[in-house]
Amino acid sequence: MNHTPATQTICTSSAQCECAVFGRGAKPLVILPGLSIKSLMPFARAVADRYQKFLDGYKIYLLDRPLEPPQNCGADFLAQAAAEALDSLGVKGACVVGISAGGIAAQALAKSRPDLTAKLFLGSTCAKMTDTAAAIIEGWARLAEEEKLLELNQAFAQAVYTPSFYERYKDAIMASLAGATSADLKRFATFARALLGFDASDILPKIKCPILAVGAGLDKIFGADAAPQIARLAGTSARSCVYKNYGHAVYDEAPDYPDRILAFFAES
Repeated sequence: MNHTPATQTICTSSAQCECAVFGRGAKPLVILPGLSIKSLMPFARAVADRYQKFLDGYKIYLLDRPLEPPQNCGADFLAQAAAEALDSLGVKGACVVGISAGGIAAQALAKSRPDLTAKLFLGSTCAKMTDTAAAIIEGWARLAEEEKLLELNQAFAQAVYTPSFYERYKDAIMASLAGATSADLKRFATFARALLGFDASDILPKIKCPILAVGAGLDKIFGADAAPQIARLAGTSARSCVYKNYGHAVYDEAPDYPDRILAFFAES
């Protein structure tokens, strides 16, 4: 790959957001990522490598969450902050990839700002927070607040990755999660709790753009039915598929995952 992501901090009325921009194409593609214990900006090059097939056709905006979120914020705040950042960047009619927690924000964004979302790819996310998912995420938040970084990293990685993938890449995974600061952990806990009351049952039927929801049969957080539930609630504008033998982080583990996103966005 011969394109190095350019990173910047975007100031909006809601918050400051970090963003990495890469790709040579004209069509805008926005990535709203899942929960991360640290900033994603140091990993922007790895994301660009994962999306290498998109670089000629798209200009890609990897949008991290606000740097200083207010306490007790929710999905609406995340969507508003993303919308204001995209307005600052001059982005309209984008293909939006929402992964896990980013998929929750993406649903709220598509409802409140349809001008920003031409198509919506929702990966490893949910239409409504379940008791199982809430318990896992609340547990992460408590570990972050107690600054038990090692325990948080282990709990996070073991819930997200399949056992075989985790054992194979354990050292690299744990190294990528290490070194979070007290501010990082406080921010992580705030964003984790922002997801707990999410319910898009009334939102999804009002989203007009095409939706593809992709889930995983071994997802320990949201479960195998999460993607089909999104499609059922959204109606005729949506469809779903499930990777049977992958877990929550199918977006990192499945070799053909970028191809599935690319094919969906290429559809007329």
